[in-house]
Amino acid sequence: MTMTRRTCRALIGMATVAGFTLMAAPAAHAALPPGCTQTGNNFVCTAGIAAGQTLTGTASANTITVTGGPVNGTIDALAGNDTINLTGTAGAIGASGAAGAGGTVGTPAGSAGGDGGAGGAGGPAVGASGVVDGGAGTDVVTVTGGAGGNGGNGGVGGAGLLSGAGGAGGNGGVGGVGGTGNAGTITGNAGNDTVTVNAGKGGNGGAGGKGGNSGPVAGGAGAGGIGGAAGAGGVGNSGTLNGGVGDAGTDNVTANGGAGGTAGVGGLGGCGHGGGAGGIGGAGGAGGIGNSGTLNGGAGNDTLKTNGGIGGNGAVGGKGGNGSSAVQPGGAGGTGGAGGAGGISNTGSINGDAGGDTITATGGKGGNGGAGGNGGTGCAGPGGAAGNGGAQGAGGAGNTGTINDGADTISIVNGLDGLVGAGGVPGTNNTGTCTC
Repeated sequence: MTMTRRTCRALIGMATVAGFTLMAAPAAHAALPPGCTQTGNNFVCTAGIAAGQTLTGTASANTITVTGGPVNGTIDALAGNDTINLTGTAGAIGASGAAGAGGTVGTPAGSAGGDGGAGGAGGPAVGASGVVDGGAGTDVVTVTGGAGGNGGNGGVGGAGLLSGAGGAGGNGGVGGVGGTGNAGTITGNAGNDTVTVNAGKGGNGGAGGKGGNSGPVAGGAGAGGIGGAAGAGGVGNSGTLNGGVGDAGTDNVTANGGAGGTAGVGGLGGCGHGGGAGGIGGAGGAGGIGNSGTLNGGAGNDTLKTNGGIGGNGAVGGKGGNGSSAVQPGGAGGTGGAGGAGGISNTGSINGDAGGDTITATGGKGGNGGAGGNGGTGCAGPGGAAGNGGAQGAGGAGNTGTINDGADTISIVNGLDGLVGAGGVPGTNNTGTCTC
């Protein structure tokens, strides 16, 4: 049954004359965003929070957990000692490359293996339009960007037929970039809050495929595929982090860049009439920037930290393939991959605001270079040369942005360089025992 507004007013007037009053129905609680459920003071959202949607907590201590997509809308936790955990989605894993076809009578050489697919980028935990307000109380807000997806492995090279050469191994796929922790606005608000924003780790590179063996009569073996480069770590904060606007509480606010991924190893060289060269190891992913946006402590004696992500390690070069028949040399070992650079701690703005704050900006450590691959064994022929180790990754700078000090205690620490990778071991001449 429906009533027009005029009819409703008439009924209210009649009721008043009759000596009683019709009470208005209580206002309904705001609907939850799609994909969100509430059990008491616990809220769980499994599809992020879309732009234009608002999740409103209770006035008690809430636990709010959001996964499955970014917060592009608004979270208003209201008063209470709230716990808020927000996590971006992981990037997709790259597909593995197909194996190369073996040689045929018409085409005796084996074909190259297919390259691995690239990993997908991790998603942000809080998008550019997202707003998170902890409200009054001692809140703990933890935000983590999604990890980048791993690259797919390269396919194995096809074997040669009779006098055919082996096919090269496919290259490993590149790892995906880690997701940004916060690209929007996060405010702890009144109270002694702890706000930690973590960027996603870069995805690992895929392994290079093994080179195909040559035919038994003649033909060189296929080289191993190049290991996939790892994905860079994401940016911790590219938006705005507020401990509390005008809040005299003692806040702890931290922005961490994501670690670079680990590179994919170089593929093994195939065995043949001249062993195939080992594949070059992939390069480690660069560490992510801790803060490229704005970080505000607010009033009070706050602790503000930004940390660049650790650079990923370079991968070992592939071992050279063995010679398969008399007087055939072993293949050279692959060069190790370079370590990823450490992330810069702060390229944006850090403001202690009022109060005696402690501000620390620390650059990320560079990744270590990968070891060179060992040379292949010669069959009554020379062993393969050893691969060189990969270069070290440089440490990240502590600060290239702006830090407003006032009466604050400030420490700026540059990250350490990684280590150069060790060289491989040369192959040997086995004086006539031929093995693959």
